[in-house]
Amino acid sequence: MREDIARKKRRRTCYDRARKHWLETRRAQTSNPATSAALQLLGVFGFLFGRIPTAAPIPAKYVAPPMSPRQAQRNEAARHLGIPTRYLDIVLGTGKVPYALLFEHIRLGGATRRDALEELRKRIPAETLDWFSHVEKRALWSELSLCFHPGDNEEDTNVRFLQATLAWVEGQRKPSDGPSGPAEAGHGFKPNMNGEFVLPDDHPHKPKP
Repeated sequence: MREDIARKKRRRTCYDRARKHWLETRRAQTSNPATSAALQLLGVFGFLFGRIPTAAPIPAKYVAPPMSPRQAQRNEAARHLGIPTRYLDIVLGTGKVPYALLFEHIRLGGATRRDALEELRKRIPAETLDWFSHVEKRALWSELSLCFHPGDNEEDTNVRFLQATLAWVEGQRKPSDGPSGPAEAGHGFKPNMNGEFVLPDDHPHKPKP
């Protein structure tokens, strides 16, 4: 009878082994409280740091590539001549930028339009500068485009600038200013059969036939 009891006591089940391992682990934690507290603190800090959002990466600052010596020379030459750099080769080759190219660049907009307007201001007749400033300030590009027709020579375009300027001046007049005949005569314009104002034959800006 005792032999059977002793055999049962020596027999160990999975439950007994798991309980023994749990007791040993608990005794180890109890015997070293500093280690247990450190592990708990480590777990708390790990939880807190895990909830902190990651800082967004700092975008890389764009650094323009260094300017080549040739480009620097072109910029300096354009500055010396008082023209945009994009027109340097044309001015050096022909002396001036064609109206056709300037009006094409005006249609493109942006910095290209800005450079074209800067150069166009030097090309148009001096009498039209006030009108041109009015158009540029109000961005009336459609009105400006009417001054150039493909196939026109430079004198034709100058006449269209003068006609647009006269129409603008007449539009600024008040009814109390009186008839516009003297003003038209003073500007050297004469109406033709179609009611359009044209320059007299001896005007310096009259297109040659």
